[in-house]
Amino acid sequence: MAETNVDSKAKQPDYTAPNFDGDFRLLELSLHSPNNRDVVQLNSSSVFQQMEIFEDLFSNVLRGTLTILDSQGLAELFPFIGEETLIMTFFTPGGEGTSLEQERTSQTNIEEANRQRFKVYDIVEAGTQERTKIYKMFFVSEEYVFNMKKKVSKGYKGTEYSEIVKDLMSKVNENIKSDFHKKIFIEKTLSLQNVIVPNWTPFQAINFCASRSLSSDIEPTEQKDTTAPPPPRPVGSLFVFYEKLGAGFFYESIESLIVKQKMAGDLPLYQYAPKLAESKSGELAVGFFHVEQFEVDTSFKTLENLGYGLFASKLIAYDPLRMKYDTIKYDYYQKKNNQSIKVDDDTGVEEIKEEPENLTDDSNRVFGDFIATDINPIDKKSNKFVSSDSEFLGSNDASIKLATTTKNHGELFLPSENGSSIGVKSNTFKDPESKQNNVENWLLQREAQLQEFGSIVVKFKVPGNTSKHVGDLIRFEMPTSIPDDDPNISTLEIGHQLYSGNYIISKIRHVITVDSYDMDLEIIKNSFAKRIGGQITEEVTNAN
Repeated sequence: MAETNVDSKAKQPDYTAPNFDGDFRLLELSLHSPNNRDVVQLNSSSVFQQMEIFEDLFSNVLRGTLTILDSQGLAELFPFIGEETLIMTFFTPGGEGTSLEQERTSQTNIEEANRQRFKVYDIVEAGTQERTKIYKMFFVSEEYVFNMKKKVSKGYKGTEYSEIVKDLMSKVNENIKSDFHKKIFIEKTLSLQNVIVPNWTPFQAINFCASRSLSSDIEPTEQKDTTAPPPPRPVGSLFVFYEKLGAGFFYESIESLIVKQKMAGDLPLYQYAPKLAESKSGELAVGFFHVEQFEVDTSFKTLENLGYGLFASKLIAYDPLRMKYDTIKYDYYQKKNNQSIKVDDDTGVEEIKEEPENLTDDSNRVFGDFIATDINPIDKKSNKFVSSDSEFLGSNDASIKLATTTKNHGELFLPSENGSSIGVKSNTFKDPESKQNNVENWLLQREAQLQEFGSIVVKFKVPGNTSKHVGDLIRFEMPTSIPDDDPNISTLEIGHQLYSGNYIISKIRHVITVDSYDMDLEIIKNSFAKRIGGQITEEVTNAN
């Protein structure tokens, strides 16, 4: 069977139709046999029932399910064997940044941007309706399959993590036709590294790099007084590698993600509102962003956060060359942005260590204060989840990490008088090829940030919009329960005094049926909308 269109009356795209919230265009939905000899068109009301596509900020690729109705024995004639390629093209007309006129004049670009190829890896029979069988197909981005087929055993010498990621992605694309290569956005990382990939898949190696990367190109914080020294630059230590539907792959830090989107301008505002009685084209801007129901999942889990190092932690960094170790402490409230606490190995006395300002790789960097979703406009500090007088602070022994360090290995040992490199004596050996793994600068911070972003999670459903993706920064105004006449309520009308504000979209479940398109969003944040007790009490807005 070369090509089968199971419904000659399949709905054709109408680009002139008026828009409404949840409107979409499903231009193509086809299933291709492993040898691409046979094709079946599924874009039909008699076959297509529902499709789900999952985006996840903390997952490498897109996944999904497709539910179809089979009354013509397609499972036998095609047949369905779990090795098929699924191709789809769909988009939201009139979505954010899109107009009907743009669609009419640039359809080719829209279709190319939203054309997706997936590999089917499992098919199950989900039920029977009279003479019609229901099949559920499970699919994943085809890059994941080629990633699973590839093992990498390679050493990288003096290479930035970002360049390693670029090389690893090229290995994933080796067996994919160039016409189907997706865009790859890679944030530049800090410092050169020596890395050995020990027979891992490319994605395993990329995730390893992400867990150790530090950003090098986050924009400096805003500075009003140009005569003062430049403010410390934030360190991006929470890197993620993920895929956006229709946009490609992204390797970037959550810190830079927040900074760049705030600098880009106003964020889209999602508001809780009753369901509109009737969706009209004039109400589209409201309809796309109105939330009918929401669920707040607050998971402060104080004892768990204590054990995982959100409040405080300790790193024992062992140096096998010096045969010594350094103890580095992390605290939720640092003494100063460029200071860390070091414990003297011999005396046990705590010493506040100030990071030098002239380091080649780490000059003027912030190691203690994370980039927050909500910032106080006066002092530019985050509205932290924990009060500064909390009894859980300073409990460094509650979370202890052990790691090997290579700090200063390239400069620690000097050449011997006779130039010999045989044996290692005090100040007699130099290893110019040694690279710092910067474990002191990312390990504790990354663990704390992961816990912080898991503290407040909000879930809600909105009309489908293909212009929104995981990683997008949005504003969500949650209604407050405080009476209007309460003197303690902010006059700035920010909604819920803690949970309103800026969020990152961490998960999206796209749900497409024959005549509807919705999205289930999961959003996260790492700060409150307003300062809590124990912190400075300046009023806060959602503007930043």
